[in-house]
Amino acid sequence: MNFSTYAILIFITLPFLAFSSGCERDTGNSLDIGEETEELSIGRMRVAVWPEYDDPSLLVIYDGKFDEDSRFPIKTSFLVPKGAIISDACSLSHEGQHFCQLYKIFNRGAYDEVRLLLPYPNFYLSFHTPAFSAIDRHREFPYQIKASHPIKFMEIDIQQPLRSSEFKITPANNSSLTHSVPVEKEIKGFSHFSYKLENIEKGREITFKINYIKDDKKPSVDIKYSRMDGQKVWESPYETQENFKKYVYILAGSGIFGLLAAIGIFIWLRRKKRRKELT
Repeated sequence: MNFSTYAILIFITLPFLAFSSGCERDTGNSLDIGEETEELSIGRMRVAVWPEYDDPSLLVIYDGKFDEDSRFPIKTSFLVPKGAIISDACSLSHEGQHFCQLYKIFNRGAYDEVRLLLPYPNFYLSFHTPAFSAIDRHREFPYQIKASHPIKFMEIDIQQPLRSSEFKITPANNSSLTHSVPVEKEIKGFSHFSYKLENIEKGREITFKINYIKDDKKPSVDIKYSRMDGQKVWESPYETQENFKKYVYILAGSGIFGLLAAIGIFIWLRRKKRRKELT
């Protein structure tokens, strides 16, 4: 195989290598994404609902671990609010490292279904709901969780935004938490309210109505972007990450096309030199 053939192969394969990785909306993986998901139960799961944390919307995090470690890797799915924007879809190794996964989103009526392949039983899914359309100082909105798997133990963590007052959480009548009082604690300057549930059957819906007063439209924190390696990270601003990935793609594309141009010039000069030698 001569150098020209190698150059052609590089020209064909490099663009595919450059743009075939990452966690993008509506992307698949090596398995048929349309197959039925595995019926597994979740041993523990934490649902974090953080209004106006890093964006004028809700940051929600699903973090937990499936049972039956020996059955992994498996393909599974989670139900999220309609129109949710996925920030991170990860599987966590036993050492706590995040491994970004390809995923695909399907319309399931009142919800969107996020399907992905998990190499490990630990999962980490974070997303933002659509931004609040009209922000009044009196904030009021519902958040609904629908279990896509049986869950043995679930903790629901609702965080009060900074610079807000009269924060109130009302579990809907369809949950056993209607008359329960959440456990309140302070973490890094934020007030957290947690509820605990056990033995949640698949398909169960748990709804909370959240009310508070906030005079400004600024989020609680300003985060540049989150890391995907190391220990679990609870910050996942979508827009900044999306812009960051665009810059990476632009730089990668520029480098590839520059390399291809250099290869093309080299081949042209070599052929020109060969023609001179033959004449």
